[in-house]
Amino acid sequence: MSEWSAFSLHESILDSVVANVAILNDKGEIIAVNDAWMQFAEFNALPLDDYGLGVNYISLCEGLDAPDAVEARKGLRDLLAGEPGPLRYEYQVNMANGPIWVRMTATRISRDDRTLVILTLEDITVQRHTQAALGRATASLLHAEDDERRRIARELHDGTAQYLTGAKLMLSAMKVEGRAEKVRVEVEALLVNALEEIRSLSYVLHPPALEEMGLGPAIRQMVEGFARRTGLSVQIDIADDFPKMARSTEVALYRVAQEALANVHRHAGSPRATISLRQAGEMVLLAIRDYGVGLPENAAPVQGVGLAGMRLRLEFVSGHISLTSAQPGVLVEAWAPFLPKGEA
Repeated sequence: MSEWSAFSLHESILDSVVANVAILNDKGEIIAVNDAWMQFAEFNALPLDDYGLGVNYISLCEGLDAPDAVEARKGLRDLLAGEPGPLRYEYQVNMANGPIWVRMTATRISRDDRTLVILTLEDITVQRHTQAALGRATASLLHAEDDERRRIARELHDGTAQYLTGAKLMLSAMKVEGRAEKVRVEVEALLVNALEEIRSLSYVLHPPALEEMGLGPAIRQMVEGFARRTGLSVQIDIADDFPKMARSTEVALYRVAQEALANVHRHAGSPRATISLRQAGEMVLLAIRDYGVGLPENAAPVQGVGLAGMRLRLEFVSGHISLTSAQPGVLVEAWAPFLPKGEA
């Protein structure tokens, strides 16, 4: 601990820190560790003599089975070379007792023409597993929501809408005169409006075209209706013979298309948009672009509720989504594995 004593920090203070802490010199060599580090090394059976004292930490990391730690090692090299810090990375390491997730934080401090790096490692395996489980649970809830929408849509179409249709037909068959005829006309008009609203609600909840014709025709039908209602000019690039896919994939991409177009209408300030759907090898790509205000400059990544829902839907089918500036406007790309219908 003699090198560290120059900083007037007693080792008992270092040992009081719960996280695993190692102190590196300007060459990246470990010159001090705390009790938590020692316990971590023993529990995970790290091949270290004297808990790694005198070992180059970057070389130590290179010897571990941690493929995702490449950026962390590069960042640490840059930090030792004088780049500003602190650094923070999360990556998985395959240990003797099984894989764990760690969060590495590194801070450089200088005093009396000397440079040291304070390095902390936290085991965040439980947190990562909890986050993953929460994501799966949320995606499952979204999937259940789609199933419930489908059930409600069928009940509206097969039940309530049929009753209203019957009432309308009965009124049309009435042979009355005077005021009764005027009432009949007014009631019939109300029933027509009610039927249109129920059919629209049923379609939004679960479009029958999605099951009957597949994703391509369903998106085309949805976009055409959306354009009529909103006045948005939408160019559609979807092959007429786009093949049917697994239902879960079609539902996820359809909802992404719905949400993305709604965002264009609400937020983009764009008079037009384009939407395309194509197969790219073993993946399918749904792309929606607007020509509006675009993403804010120097702003944090967009994390709205709508985007979170789209991301979760795609993760549920092993897909992913990206938002990029299209200059002008925003490009949304949703990728999912191409699974023909019946293979899910």
